Amino acid sequence: MDKKKILIFLAFCFGISWLSAGIFHWCGGDYKSTWGFLLASAYMFFPLISVLLTQLVTGEKLFSGIGLSFKLNRWWWLGWLVIIPLVVLLCLPVSALFPGMSISGDTEMVRQTMESLEAQGLPLGPWGVLVITLLSGLVAGISVNALFAFGEESAWRGFLHRCMEGVGFWKECLFIGFVWGLWHAPIILMGHNYPEHPVAGVFMMIAFCILFTPVMVFIREKSGSVVMAAVAHGTINALAGISIMYLAGYKELVGGITGIAGFIVLAVADLVIFLLRSNRETA
Repeated sequence: MDKKKILIFLAFCFGISWLSAGIFHWCGGDYKSTWGFLLASAYMFFPLISVLLTQLVTGEKLFSGIGLSFKLNRWWWLGWLVIIPLVVLLCLPVSALFPGMSISGDTEMVRQTMESLEAQGLPLGPWGVLVITLLSGLVAGISVNALFAFGEESAWRGFLHRCMEGVGFWKECLFIGFVWGLWHAPIILMGHNYPEHPVAGVFMMIAFCILFTPVMVFIREKSGSVVMAAVAHGTINALAGISIMYLAGYKELVGGITGIAGFIVLAVADLVIFLLRSNRETA
């Protein structure tokens, strides 16, 4: 574990990210505006910038040791086409277990999407919309979303993953998950992900990132590449809307991938990873 490099990176990352968000807020910026969108887009690249600055300061070769590899194996396909979509889709039935929420093809989000597609000459029923949304999300996840997600993953599953080598899988996941979640705090307070509960949303986001990190680190290790981690991150960003789109009576802190229902699904996924790793270690 390289504590010095980790501390330098954290100073750069939180300094640049939180200062930028603070200046935006103090200048009266509206997170829902075009400028807010630009801030959110730039925010995803601040961890990468921080990695490069850390490498400059410590004399490392830029982009070295972060796991850049395009060598494909079956875990690329499993992560992109199976694991991430399955996690998102399972949030629907789990959300429906909570009082007041149910799965429905007649929600406002579904109706709006149907109307939008019909205007483009694609008249589809609610479940046809689900298929189109899923397919388009998968395409976005491996393309433009992956590019933006690389701005984060170069740090979380790249630089920090390497700097924490030797501390153990679960300790690494807890630390990186907490850092990843806390890093979101300024934009969460401005309305990202939890617009109705910004303060509670900070703690929800930290919990989400801690629970999701074992899945991401598992995919990164199995694929052997931080690029696949970026694809997985980009894909869940693209598909996350599905986990709330078909929920009637949706409650922000309870339903969907970033609500309690999602935490349950991720906790089960983490348990599966724990069992898989235990079997491997005892084999």
